[in-house]
Order: sequence, then C-alpha cells, then structure tokens
Amino acid sequence: MTGWKRVDGVSAVSGATVTAMERHWEDGWNGEDTDLIVGPFAPDVVFSSPFVSRLVGDPAVTTIEGFDAVRQYVADSFVRATPGIRYTLDRSYAGTDSVVLIYTVHHPDGTDRPGADTMRLDAAGQVVEWRCHYPFDL
Repeated sequence: MTGWKRVDGVSAVSGATVTAMERHWEDGWNGEDTDLIVGPFAPDVVFSSPFVSRLVGDPAVTTIEGFDAVRQYVADSFVRATPGIRYTLDRSYAGTDSVVLIYTVHHPDGTDRPGADTMRLDAAGQVVEWRCHYPFDL
C-alpha cells in the first residue's frame, strides 16, 4: 500500500493509499474485523487515544506500542466498549506522510459524536503512528 504522489510540485500520500486506509478503517470497524483494521500497521506502530486509559483500566496510560499490543487493544474494544457502535467516514485528507480520517460515531442510544484519526505512514506505506481525537466534552 505504498503511494506518494507529486503533482505541481506538491508531494502527498496518493489517492489510492488514502482509499485503502479508508476501507481498512471503515469496513474494519463496522465489520468488527480486527485483522482488517490493523492490516496496514507496522510492527512498531504507536497508538494514542483518550479512551486507552479507560479500556486498560489505568488513567496514566494513553499510548499503546507495538503491533501485537495495538491488535489486542482493537480486539478488546469490540468486547469491552459499547456494543452496537457504528461509524460513518465523513471525509479524509492526505498529508505529506499521513492520512486524516474524519468520522461520525453512531451510538446505539441514537447519539452521534464526531471524531478524527491521524495515521502517519512510513516509506512502505505502513501505519507507524495512529492518533485518535474527539471533542473536549468526552
């Protein structure tokens, strides 16, 4: 899934790479498919989210490091987070070495909340850093 594009002197992640990241993210979360979600992740991926501390049970922990640990976190989120959550990918952006996914989280109680994930890619197109962002009023 490598892919950078240079157009008119501007370098950015290619549209094909952005589309692949979108599919891994949206199809993976909505299909509760851990392996699809983490498929593009590098062995040394670093994950950060405001919800890490809640899921791991330690308020001091906000980051998870390494493919196996991130994969386990994602798998656990399907079991321990709110069942029935669905996601709609609203928009995506390409940077020089990153992709930003803007989405809406649809909770089973009918409430919707926005979110944004930033994924930084290495030269091979693998995700080396994944950061989740949510409104201040978590």
